[in-house]
Amino acid sequence: METIEELHPVFQQLVQLATGVDTVILANQGKPAPAGLYATYLPVPVRAYGHVRRERTDVPATEPFDPELGEWTDFDEKALTSMQFILSVNILNEGAATAAMKLHNANFRGPISKFLFENKIAWRYVSDTRNLTGLMQAGVQPRYQSDIHLFIEASVSYTVLRAAGFSLELSDETGNPLNGA
Repeated sequence: METIEELHPVFQQLVQLATGVDTVILANQGKPAPAGLYATYLPVPVRAYGHVRRERTDVPATEPFDPELGEWTDFDEKALTSMQFILSVNILNEGAATAAMKLHNANFRGPISKFLFENKIAWRYVSDTRNLTGLMQAGVQPRYQSDIHLFIEASVSYTVLRAAGFSLELSDETGNPLNGA
């Protein structure tokens, strides 16, 4: 994973599985709220942990090189670390309390633990559930919030340029070329 956008479909499906809520959307999009029971999620990267693991692959040279050296390549290096994420989940409307309760220990349910394994996600824990129920358009709107703490392998890629050869001319103080003697 190099961008959070790559994780949106994974996080959406994880929240659906863990809560049992069918309608799950990314938070803070400025769009009208869906009708009925729904959940929102917001991924927050926290920090990287552990030792970096590096993967390198040859890529075509990006700079000119001396053809006498033969075929020349640079390499693309990928630095992989374990990244901690907080996945903030809000569940709204009728049925929200039950869906919020399902989040706790969701990682021990078969389909969810399989999903986590297949997507290389480590589930750390779920925070305490916060009851944010309040008045919404003159009616009471059930709303609950929890944070799922996860570890996911994150990567950063960059191209490393190799030296593509150079010429070296040696001369003495008078400017006469030296011939290796």
